[in-house]
Amino acid sequence: MPGDAAFQERVLIATLRLLESASGPVLADFPEDAPATLRELAAGQVCPIRYADDRENADIGTAFLREVEALQPWHDLARERRGRTTVGLSGLSAPSAAAVVASFLEGSAVSCFDGLSAGATLKLVCEDLRAYYYEAAAARPGTPDADAIQNWFWRDTAAGQVFLDIYRSCLGHPDKSLKMLCATSLVPKSVLVTLAPES
Repeated sequence: MPGDAAFQERVLIATLRLLESASGPVLADFPEDAPATLRELAAGQVCPIRYADDRENADIGTAFLREVEALQPWHDLARERRGRTTVGLSGLSAPSAAAVVASFLEGSAVSCFDGLSAGATLKLVCEDLRAYYYEAAAARPGTPDADAIQNWFWRDTAAGQVFLDIYRSCLGHPDKSLKMLCATSLVPKSVLVTLAPES
């Protein structure tokens, strides 16, 4: 712990005393917990993924696909801690769902699920991706609340930008189901007011 010389000394002395053991290897617990301030610093660490750099150096679709991949360890941790996940309505993995969304953003038609319209299919895929991001964000250090997670998703991720781009492209789309998706559920109205007032 920086600035706590007494604690540092006790740790070093305990470490050196391990060398006095008659045989090894030796595994021993240190009898003291780290100072509370150290635990607080650790809890405040941020996710090491650098989304802004990706968005500056690649097109938004590529940055989005990289971002989904980079979040996988956080989502795995969230699922392990909670023992469940809300991701999976579409039946696609997160990378596969992201590929569908990125492909649509590039102008490809949506490959509809059996019996569903393009809008309903895209809705399931986007809901899975949003749940994936929100669950991954909740597993990161610092235990962010729901508002912080929503702000992070819409303001700081490539996914948020992709969803806004899809919203704009669907507004004038000839497919009524895609127009309905944009009108009802793709982007929250509160986000549209602050981030896409021109839409």
